Amino acid sequence: MKLCIAVSATMLMACQSNSSHLRMGLNPRIFQRNKRSLPNVRSSTAFLTSRNSLFFQPSDLARKCHNIPRAKLSHNTCSAFQMCQLLGMNCATPTDFNFSFRGFSRRGGDTDIHSDGWGLAWYEGCGVRAFHDSDSAATSYIAEMIRNYPVKTLNMISHIRYATIGGKQLCNVHPFQREMWGINWVYAHNGDLPTFSSQREYPWLGQSKGEKIYYPVGDTDSEAVFCSLLNSLRARFKTLPTLPVLYNAIQELCREIVNGEDNPIFNFLLACGENTLFAYSTPGARAGSKVWNGLYYTIREPPFQTASLTDMDYTINFADVTTENDRVAVIATLPLTTDETWVEFESGQLVLFDEGLPYTSANGCAKVEQDGKGLSTKAKDMLPGKHMDFNRYSCSMV
Repeated sequence: MKLCIAVSATMLMACQSNSSHLRMGLNPRIFQRNKRSLPNVRSSTAFLTSRNSLFFQPSDLARKCHNIPRAKLSHNTCSAFQMCQLLGMNCATPTDFNFSFRGFSRRGGDTDIHSDGWGLAWYEGCGVRAFHDSDSAATSYIAEMIRNYPVKTLNMISHIRYATIGGKQLCNVHPFQREMWGINWVYAHNGDLPTFSSQREYPWLGQSKGEKIYYPVGDTDSEAVFCSLLNSLRARFKTLPTLPVLYNAIQELCREIVNGEDNPIFNFLLACGENTLFAYSTPGARAGSKVWNGLYYTIREPPFQTASLTDMDYTINFADVTTENDRVAVIATLPLTTDETWVEFESGQLVLFDEGLPYTSANGCAKVEQDGKGLSTKAKDMLPGKHMDFNRYSCSMV
């Protein structure tokens, strides 16, 4: 897919004129803290660093959120501790992501040090529109355009990068995208998996042997894991699996990946079509680090209230911009708001999100499948015969 990197001044002005239409999905409650959650820090514009500063100084907000002394919070001393951050959104109705992306992108070089690139992909029907930039999200003109343009979608994934494996290059910027079974798959990752760090050399996953079709373009362990997952699924299923079967298969592969590492940290978002978003977390912190790397999610649904971003002085009343049919699940590495309930993933937990609701078991995924929301493709040879075994296959077709 060809990506437009150059954005004209005319387009930027047009996008900024739409800033009054900001919206992004939907329910607040009070953020419940636990031993691994962020401290309840109130946001303030005083914490923000100037985007035009020639030298980045980590903000007080980043220091408080990660509970690290200021002397240790710098590009030079935190490279072994920091990891990338993830943002995902899954919706019941087409919804824009301006509110959450506005706060999330601040962490890309402003309120945090994830400044080695950013990317975002969202579905438009069975197609995917994606933007990638090796510049920081806090200073990128493309990110600024997206922050002010109310694109609506059912499914999106975003990523801000702190480079640990692979250089600061566009080919290493998430999310990654591949076609399989006539479906666009989108993937972004946060973690540390040394087994997949060697260039082009990564293990085969699963018991079903087959040909390696997918190879990484860049140098990250993240893209290598993505390719390995797809190769294994492609070898295992010759026609479309149902969502409960796919859920179990992905869970097995995740368990195999984690068991093959000494100190695994493995968090990812995986979208396979405009309706389906998988999220997985084996959280952890690198040796000597207090930076916890996991996943949290919140569900925004009626009755809608206000929400305030953690990373900037910005509040929205969702009741003013939503309907009773709206519902959105927002998934993030760290909570984005100070006044919503964020649920931390359990270690080793795989969650399927559909229409803004979480499903944490194959039985839950079966309900989604029965409602006609299974994988869809235009590739007729990927569909099973008329006598379909529901426990193995799906026959959903666009």
